[in-house]
Amino acid sequence: MDPICHTLVGASLGATGLEKKTRFGRATLIIAANLPDIDVVSAFWGEAATVAFRRGLTHGLPALFILPVLLAVAMTLVSRLRAKPGTHQQPSFRWFLVLSLIGVATHPVLDSLNTYGMRWLMPFVDRWFYLDTLFIIDWVVWLALLIGLLLAGRAARTALRWYRQPALLALTFVLCYIFVNFSITQLAEQATLEETVSNPPRRVMASPVALNFLVRNIVLDYGTEYRLGTVRFGLPPRFEWDETVIAKGSAAAFERAGQQRQGRRFLGWARFPYAVVEESDDETTVILADARYVPELANPRFDNFGIVVLKFSEP
Repeated sequence: MDPICHTLVGASLGATGLEKKTRFGRATLIIAANLPDIDVVSAFWGEAATVAFRRGLTHGLPALFILPVLLAVAMTLVSRLRAKPGTHQQPSFRWFLVLSLIGVATHPVLDSLNTYGMRWLMPFVDRWFYLDTLFIIDWVVWLALLIGLLLAGRAARTALRWYRQPALLALTFVLCYIFVNFSITQLAEQATLEETVSNPPRRVMASPVALNFLVRNIVLDYGTEYRLGTVRFGLPPRFEWDETVIAKGSAAAFERAGQQRQGRRFLGWARFPYAVVEESDDETTVILADARYVPELANPRFDNFGIVVLKFSEP
C-alpha cells in the first residue's frame, strides 16, 4: 500500500491508546509502519534494481524481527537525548520494542493485499505471494482512518470504553472492508472461470481498480497470449471481454532478454510477462512488459512502470 495508508494505520494504532505506553509512542508506531520501505532507495539504481529489491529483504520474515529491534534501540536513544534535565522521563525499551513489532508487522500485511505482491520468505526463497484484494491507493481506507483519527482527537478528552474508541472502530471497519474486497476478488475469478468454462485459461488474475471497489480488471493466461476482461458487480457479477489480445512473444526473445541482468531481474518480478522485438540493421531491441500494468505498450498505465527496454548490438 502507499505511504499515506501505512502512516494512517500507524497513527490509528497509536490513537487506540498504544501511544500512551511510552514517550514518543505514536512516532514509534508511525515510523515502524513505514520502516520496511527503506528499500525504496533501490530506485536510485534504476527500474531493474527496484523490481529486484522492492518488497524483498526489508519485507521478509527476518526483517519483521530485525527492524523492530533496531528501531527500539534508536527510539530509546532519542528519548534519552530529548529528556528534560531534572525530570524522571525514563524511556521504556520494552514498550518501544512492542510498538515497533506491531508497527512493522502491519506493513508487509498491507503490502500483500495488492497485485504487486510480497516476498515473505526473503532472503531464503525469492517467491512472490499475491492476494489481489485492494488497489495500492484506496480512498475508502484513507477516509475511514482519517475520520477515526479526527474523532479520536476529540474523544481524547472523554473517558470512553475500549469498544467505543473511534480509532479502534475505524481499524475494525478497515479489516471488514479488506475481507469484503478479498471476497469480491474471489467472486470475480469465479465469474471469469464460469464464463470461460469452454476454453479455460491457465491462470486468472482479478485486479482491483482505482476508486471503484466493485470492479475487477481480469488478466487470463492462455499459454501463448493473454486475454483481458472486466467483472462488474451486480446481481449477479457480469463478465465482459476486452478486445485486447497480448501475444507473449517468442521463447527466443525471453532467452535473449535473460542474457542481461536487467532482463533477468524483470522476469523474476513479472507475473504476466510478454516480449516485443524490434529489429534494425545494427541493433535489436527487446521490450519486456507485464500485462498486470501494461495492457499495451502504447498506453502504459503508470508512465514506464512495468516496462524494461533492452538493446543488443548486432554484428
